[in-house]
Order: sequence, then structure tokens, then C-alpha cells
Amino acid sequence: MADDQVSMVKQANDIVDVIGEYLSLRKRGRIHQGLCPFHDDHTPSLTVDQGRQTFKCWACGKGGDVLSFVQERERLSFREALELLARRANIQLKRGPAAAEHKSRLRLLDVMKWAEERYHTYLLTSDGAEAARDYLAERGLSLETIRKYGLGYAPDAWTWLAIEARRKGWPDELLVEVGLCGTRETDGSCYDRFRDRVMFPIRDVRGRTVGFGGRILPSSSPPAGAPKYYNSADTPLFTKSEHLYGLDQARSAGEKEGYLAVVEGYTDVLMAHQMGILHVVATLGTALNVRHIAQLRRYVPRVVLVFDADAGGERGVDRALELFVSQDVDLAVATLPEGLDPCDLLVKQGPDPFRNALAQAVDALDFKLTQTMSPANMSSVTGQMRAVDAVLGILAAAPEMPGQAGVLRRDSIVSRVAQRARMDVQKVWQRYRELTRQRKSSQREPTRTEPPPQRAKAEPAERQLLEILLAQPTLVSKAIAGVSLDDVRHPGLRRLLEGQYTLLSEGREPTLDSLRERLEDNPPLVEAALQLRAVGLDMPEPEAALDQLLQVFAERRAREEKSQLLGDLQGIPSDAAVPVELFKKLQEKRR
Repeated sequence: MADDQVSMVKQANDIVDVIGEYLSLRKRGRIHQGLCPFHDDHTPSLTVDQGRQTFKCWACGKGGDVLSFVQERERLSFREALELLARRANIQLKRGPAAAEHKSRLRLLDVMKWAEERYHTYLLTSDGAEAARDYLAERGLSLETIRKYGLGYAPDAWTWLAIEARRKGWPDELLVEVGLCGTRETDGSCYDRFRDRVMFPIRDVRGRTVGFGGRILPSSSPPAGAPKYYNSADTPLFTKSEHLYGLDQARSAGEKEGYLAVVEGYTDVLMAHQMGILHVVATLGTALNVRHIAQLRRYVPRVVLVFDADAGGERGVDRALELFVSQDVDLAVATLPEGLDPCDLLVKQGPDPFRNALAQAVDALDFKLTQTMSPANMSSVTGQMRAVDAVLGILAAAPEMPGQAGVLRRDSIVSRVAQRARMDVQKVWQRYRELTRQRKSSQREPTRTEPPPQRAKAEPAERQLLEILLAQPTLVSKAIAGVSLDDVRHPGLRRLLEGQYTLLSEGREPTLDSLRERLEDNPPLVEAALQLRAVGLDMPEPEAALDQLLQVFAERRAREEKSQLLGDLQGIPSDAAVPVELFKKLQEKRR
């Protein structure tokens, strides 16, 4: 991507105007202030500097330029944020060879959008979809909801979509790649994977269709063993164990409510949204896992799992507690009346009972403690120990949350178990350690938990070097003659310096904007680079400071080389002659 395109897009999108579209800003002197959208902010912690075109939250630490803000707020890649802002400013970005992969992805998204439109049109207009329309009406879904969420119907035919695609000019290989069609082993011909199913488009957080869920009609006669729900297989666009249904519509509401509720079915989400309860999403036929938690944690600090009374008692809660123990998230459980899923409850009783259930959700540990430590279970010593073991066993089996936060969470859990069981906390700790040892000894190859990686500490000279070079890229050519990549030990700073040196060798301007796309795999490093540059911009005489730093690096190299020579000298036996070359080098270092 041409460097001038990034600069052009940034110049055409004033940061105050862009951020002002997301939140209310008030001018205070030369800066603007507002409530930070990246944490639960109640006093204006976000400042926007129009002169420097940067923002900074002094509470949560988020900061950067207009591209950083859009990336973080919209959960976009660097290139996606750039394209969004380019469209906002009516700028047409030039496509280079590096954009080939991105262009291929856009083609996959285009065919999925086309398929959604075809299924949707068939549902609304075809006589063959009458049973599907009846089913959705029985579930209480309005035409407005059906249109908003793009629901459709795949007819009971083996090649309906494949034929439609050929008419449109889509190659069979493309439909196979996105999971809409498969190929027969006998002759390699293309067939539709979804047949006689109500179709639920699965969208990413930007609202783009990346997969489908197909529900067999109750009136159908599917082959033996056919699943009620059939989801797209994993593709370059879609990963079943990561995506959450309805997240594109729910994330903003979740940020306002402070949590997202997780249900099991598509219609549960649709009916909740239809009744104005927008902060609801669903897993895609899988149990909630760490990947889902990572997705949800981007938007909210708290997750509420919704079970009916029977499901909450028989399954899911132990898994929820395991996630509560091992993940940095506030996880709670809400229960519904037995035998009613969220959609049934909402249709039969309206939104209030469901809202109340969400409001009364209790954290996963309290839910499990209440479940196991009933008066009947706690009436005997044996029952008491069995109840305690039921909770401690999950704690012992769960992966440890790294760092001090993990230690504090386990301390808190053990203390709460002891308090509820009315047992001495030391005895509960002793039992927990016993269960942990038993679990480890029962594993043939116990997994060793590595200590959490410590963030490398940068030496002042290395940090100051990057502050100068990121703020004043014209000085990179001067630095390259005096500082090698091996001179910078901090991995993040070395990567930034390597990127600037590479850009210079390619004949490009070594600016941070030019580096951004190369650092897309490491957003924290981009944020750190923006902060380094901000410090460098305040430096009064950067070139003079660079000259002093070059001298510091030269002196450090000399000290290290001398230390190495002395080490080599000490390794020579006392009765052996010192090699002439080693002696000469040592004499030179002493001058």
C-alpha cells in the first residue's frame, strides 16, 4: 500500500470529527474531552488533540490516531479501518499486489451475500417455502425481523443453489470454498449442502455474512441421522467455535448494559431482539469456550449464560465454572422456568420475565455452590465433603489463569467455598491441593504450566532511540549507520527498528504509517509505537539527542566487546601463550 494513501486518508478524516461521530466531545482549551468508549467511564477521561490528531484515555490507557480509534472501536484490521475512512472521505484506494489476498476475501464475502439474498428471496416469494413461512410465524417472528436478519429457505433440491450460481457466473470452486456446496466423489459434480432448511445467516461483527445455520422443518422427513441444525463447515471466513450469532447487532447494546447474555438458539436471539432485548447472542451448537470468551471480552466485562432450570442443573454449569476460574471474565448464570427456552418464554409471557431472569443472574461460583450445598447435602460430614469436592474438583481441573490475577481468583474461590461450607479455610486448601495432585498423577503426560511471560523491559537508550526515529523518520538514515539491529535487545523495539530499516532499504519513507500494515498481527506494539512517537514529538532537539544516543550505543558495544575479550583471555590456560590477535584487540580496547 502506498505510504501517501495512508497519509491522505488521515488528513481527510479529522480525528475530532470522526470521534465526534461516536461520542459527544466538548472543547477544553486546545483539546476536546469525552467519555471513553473503551471502558465504563463516568467522568470524561478521553482527550482528543486536534493539533496532533491523536487521542488518549488517561484512565484505561487507550490511545493513538484516527486509524487506531476506528480499529479499536469497530474491531477492524488496519486495512479495514483504512478502507472505512477512505470511503468516508470518498477516497478511492489503489490496489497493489499486496491486496490480492484481501481481494480474494472480498470475493468470498460477495458470494455469501449473494447466497443470503437468494435464500431470503425464495423464503418470501416462493410457493415452495410456505411451510418455512408457517414455521417462522409459529415461532412468533415478525416479517420485520425476518427481513432485518436476512432469514431464508433452501429448497429441497440437490442443485438449486449450484444452478443459480452458474447463471450468476460464480464458479463451483468458490461455492465449495465457502461451504455452500460440496463435490461428489463419483463424478466431481457440485451439490447443495443446505436442502429443505430454514436459513439463518451468521454474520461477523461488521454485519457481513460469513456462514449459515440451517434448521430442518418440523414437517419435513429428513434422512435418518440428519441433524436438526446444520451449520457451515469451517472456511476461510467462518470458524464455528469462534463466531457468535447476533453479535453484530448485540455488541453496542451489550456495551451499554455492561454485559452480554448467551443463549443456545437462533430463534432465542431473534425473539429477544424483536422484543427490544438486544444484548443477547448465541453459540452455534457448541458449548461456550475460551474463544467465545475472548470475543465477548472485547466488548463487555461480564457474560451471563442463560439456561432453563433443567439444563442449568444437568449440564453447562460445570463448564461455566471452569471458564470462570480460568478466564478473566465475570461469568454469571441465569435460569428460566423448566421446559421453556428463551423464545418460548418471550412469546408466552413477554419480555419482562426474561429481563428479570437476566437481572437476577448470579455468578457461576455462587450458582454451583447453591446447587451442591443444599441443606440435604450438608446435613452429614460425607455429604459436606462430597459437595466441597464437587466444586474443588472443577477448580483443580481448570487451567490456571496466568499472573497475579489468577492467584487472587483462586484464593477468593477457595475462601468462598470454605465460608459456604462452614469449614476451616486451611482444610479446604489442603483438600484442593490433594485433588490437584491426584489429577496430575492420573495423567500419563501431565501438562506443565509455563509461568506467564514477563514483558521485556526496555533500556532507556533503546526506548529513546525509537521515540526519536518514529517522530522524525528522516533521521533513520543517520541511525542505521550507527546502530545495528543487534544493538537493540528489546524484541518490540527491535521489530519497530527493523521495520524502519527495511522501509528505508526499499526506498520508502520509514514512517509509522508505513509500518502499520506490517504490524497488524501485534496491535499492542502499534499502540506502544504511537505513544513512543508522541513522546518524540515533544523532544526539542531530536537530532542532537540522536547524536548523543549513537555515542551511548558505541560505548556500550565497546564495553561488551572488551568484556568478551577478557572472558576469552581468562579461558586460556596459564601456561599457554596469549594469541597475538587477541592481545592486540585487548590493547586497542584499553586505549
